[in-house]
Amino acid sequence: MHVLHAIIGFLVSSFIVALGLTQGLAWHLEDLGRGVRQPAFKRGLLVSLVGVPVLSVLMAKVLPLQPVAASVIALMAFCPGLPMSLNVISHQKGNLPLALALSITLSLIAIVMMPLSLALLERLFQLAIQPPSYDVLLSRVILPFLVPFTLGIGLQRLSPVWARRLLKPAKLYFNVALAVAVLLVIAASIPLLRQHLSPWVYVAMLVVTLGAAAMGHVAGRPRPQDRTALAISAVFGNPAFAFCLGGSTYPMKDLLGVMGLYLVLRTLALLPYQIWNKRHQASEHGGGPSLPSGRRVHA
Repeated sequence: MHVLHAIIGFLVSSFIVALGLTQGLAWHLEDLGRGVRQPAFKRGLLVSLVGVPVLSVLMAKVLPLQPVAASVIALMAFCPGLPMSLNVISHQKGNLPLALALSITLSLIAIVMMPLSLALLERLFQLAIQPPSYDVLLSRVILPFLVPFTLGIGLQRLSPVWARRLLKPAKLYFNVALAVAVLLVIAASIPLLRQHLSPWVYVAMLVVTLGAAAMGHVAGRPRPQDRTALAISAVFGNPAFAFCLGGSTYPMKDLLGVMGLYLVLRTLALLPYQIWNKRHQASEHGGGPSLPSGRRVHA
């Protein structure tokens, strides 16, 4: 068990470094500028920073949830950034420049606002959340993200060719490390999950997931590509930040298993929307601005 916990700790501490590097390497000013200037960008920020947290806290407070489960649902909503959503948005033919601009902007906002967000969550969920000190936040979450993020931007500016070569393995490591960490955390937390999970937990997770997708879908109107980008972006927060916070201090370590289960459940819960959205897009014409022919967003 100690070996398993050591592996989980290594993965959690390393994939946030890969996240920062990936976000920095994906920093294309032209694509970011195009995304930020779109009207749907501000609406996407509003949904991710206000709509989803309010819905999550409401569900956590109204439904009869155990403190740990309620805290996880709220904490995940306060960690926006959606790095894993870009592949899904691309597959769904969403607005990639808009999604990229939201991803990087929300990640930076989450880092800057993290001490304030944790202080607020501690007041709302005192029994389950005791946030780490600022020194711990700085050393385990903030700097491990910002330093490689800055290095990635520098490499992108100095050598775009090498930045493109490095982006794919960095992105692959982040996705694989996060997926393995989630599975290991769930496996190691089965007794705890049996103790803290009730049918109301699944109801809350489902309502938050579908509610976030609905808010993003409505906020992205009228263009189909914008609707797709905002709906998926609203659901996929930044689990890297949440996992690093959960693994930084006791008793927040108790949250990791529920976090892993929540990631799996919300991914599955979003599948019906993705199927419906592809069929709905096929019946529509036009949409939001896409990338010029022959050009891709490296995100």
